[in-house]
Amino acid sequence: MGGVVVIAAIVIATNRAGPEGIAAEGSIEAEINRIADVSITEDEAPHFAGLSAGSAPTPALEQAIAHDVRERIAANQLTGPLQSISCTSAGTGSAGRRPYRCTVHSAGIAYPFLAVVDASQRRLSWCKVDPSPKAEPGPEIPISASCKA
Repeated sequence: MGGVVVIAAIVIATNRAGPEGIAAEGSIEAEINRIADVSITEDEAPHFAGLSAGSAPTPALEQAIAHDVRERIAANQLTGPLQSISCTSAGTGSAGRRPYRCTVHSAGIAYPFLAVVDASQRRLSWCKVDPSPKAEPGPEIPISASCKA
């Protein structure tokens, strides 16, 4: 019986809120979306490391990403423990930049990364890729050009 009273009170309050209540819900949703976009942008931000002379690019990239992922786990940004990282060349790049696709497995979860080995600059760059949580397509946060060849 008490549940019916609570439901009735919610329905009455919602009806009394009228268009202003709907507008408030819209602004709350917009703020939640803005905060989510900021969080995703930070999560996907590019990371960089140097490539030592004579180093093999793929293992160096995997080692650099492993270091990044361990820091994210320590900061509670990813669930650990780190299980594996594998990077594979993703085609030909341009101007000495070679693209890679990497997959990190941590706590049974696969995290995709895009990466670039820039041999001429002796620099590695990588970005975590956060898939859209929505089933329907919508605006996505673009991956930094630093992580694309």
